Amino acid sequence: MRTLIIIAIGIVLATLLLFVFRRDARTLRTVFVTFAIAWIAVCAYNMWLGVARAGYAVTEELPFLLANAGVPLLFAWWLQRRLRRGAQG
Repeated sequence: MRTLIIIAIGIVLATLLLFVFRRDARTLRTVFVTFAIAWIAVCAYNMWLGVARAGYAVTEELPFLLANAGVPLLFAWWLQRRLRRGAQG
């Protein structure tokens, strides 16, 4: 359940950021890269909590890191590409 909540938060945050800062294609690209770096850091911290505090092994937490980071990042990449097409055309 926690994984789904984190993925949903990432998708909502990416959507809000990309729609708020959708001035031109360059701004969208910058927002996406900034979101990607920040979101990977947040997900890495979440993984660290699972390893350090909950006692899981890194190998147990790694698939969740990939899902928590990967799904919102893929969605954000797709959305910024779609918005860039609209900003150029």
